[in-house]
Amino acid sequence: MTDLRPLSPAEAVRGLRRAGDAARGFLGTDPVTQNDALLVRELTRREAKVYAAGGALVGCVPNRAQPRQVYVSSTSAGPEPVRALLGHLTTYQRRTSFVALVGADGAAAFLGAGFARGGVLPGHHYAGHAFHDVLVLVKEEPCRS
Repeated sequence: MTDLRPLSPAEAVRGLRRAGDAARGFLGTDPVTQNDALLVRELTRREAKVYAAGGALVGCVPNRAQPRQVYVSSTSAGPEPVRALLGHLTTYQRRTSFVALVGADGAAAFLGAGFARGGVLPGHHYAGHAFHDVLVLVKEEPCRS
């Protein structure tokens, strides 16, 4: 099992910088085009929780309209860091609904962690002088008492 280590916003930004292109779109941010001060402010404003998971970063942002739902992101191509995050969120934060907004390249980690394709946002993300589709991946956990 992958251990999670919570990061401060400043530590998270340093980790996102190290992750390079794998961090693009992480919790709605873009470390390639946004400066450190803006990234810290955005992660704080969104109430983001970011964790180091092995060599990857994983994180979540609460959905204010759905108290048990969070948006999740990962810089890993593998599912194990995502599984560790979901286990933590389910056990310690009583979250039961998870949504990931990813490009086709980032889908494997979430699909391997039990997410299902919920839909597509056509042309939702602009990068590299072109609009790209964003996959909406979802996972529901049974509610525990």
